[in-house]
Amino acid sequence: MSSPVTLGRGLGRSLAFATVLGMITFGVAMALMIYFTEIGETCDVAGEIEDPPLEIVEQTALAFAFALPFGVTFSILIGRTLTHSTTERLDEVIANAALLTGERLEDRLPVSPANDALDQLSIALNAALERIANGVQAQAQFAADASHELRTPLAVITTNLEVARRKHRETSHWEHVADDALAEVQRMGVIVDKLLELSRAGGAGLEHAPTELRKLATAAIARALPMAGERGIKLELVPGTAVTAEIDADAIGIALDNLVRNAIEHSPQDAMVTLTITLDNKRPRIVVDDRGPGVPAESRERIFEPFGRAATRIDRTTGKGLGLGLAICRRIVNGHRGSVTYADRPGGGARFVVELPPV
Repeated sequence: MSSPVTLGRGLGRSLAFATVLGMITFGVAMALMIYFTEIGETCDVAGEIEDPPLEIVEQTALAFAFALPFGVTFSILIGRTLTHSTTERLDEVIANAALLTGERLEDRLPVSPANDALDQLSIALNAALERIANGVQAQAQFAADASHELRTPLAVITTNLEVARRKHRETSHWEHVADDALAEVQRMGVIVDKLLELSRAGGAGLEHAPTELRKLATAAIARALPMAGERGIKLELVPGTAVTAEIDADAIGIALDNLVRNAIEHSPQDAMVTLTITLDNKRPRIVVDDRGPGVPAESRERIFEPFGRAATRIDRTTGKGLGLGLAICRRIVNGHRGSVTYADRPGGGARFVVELPPV
């Protein structure tokens, strides 16, 4: 990598070289002018040229030798004085650009208060770096979200196959197992597509249509039954009237899966997880309650950040997740212009409340 003063030295050498060339050109022009001016003049001796060419060259060379050191020195000093601030800032930009790596996408090129052409270039490059960083972040987020969300359908497929292999089964039973596995594989495709749309376009990638929320909740409970059964946890949808909302059903289904899975992971053995769906001031409301230890007050916002659970050292149960589920849930709900919040459940436990826009 070039040293910080390379640009200034290069500019100084360029100025000196340009000065020398300019003075040589000036000297040659001056010599030719003197020659053609004096060539026709004669002295007292008839026909004798007053100043022969050799004398002209000597006079020109003497003037050139005297002026050259002063001219070069003067041009370098003036040039460096006029360009020092610019070359210094260019050196700083070059040094910062050389440090940019894939692991340091948050770094940016310096911008001064001058707002000159160099600053405009730095601003444009910083904007390009911002777009690149956002793209890389979206890719990383999609990879993390997809790996997190695919755990549940893979677990369902694995559980169904393990149970089916424990003893001899009829052909009809294997057909049923194959149908369930195929349904989960298809759902995996939906999950990947929806998370990819969300990572690329945010809320703009969501498709809204009238959807009955109780049906979504029933489907989420059905998907969570194998996981709940392993821990002896009961899942209940509190009876109520039908509630319809303008939502992306697949995306909200992913959010419900995360909330139910989170409640199961953080509930003690043989506990109850309940889902309640109501219409509060024309706003659809989904409440998921568990009977776990809850969340400390200082961590109630951090749990909605990616990897927030690991960062805050929350260990409500033996769950081994890193805290992506609630972050995905909030991103989906925010994409619907809604909100998801935490509150203590009356009687103990955690309560997660999803509020969607008015119908």
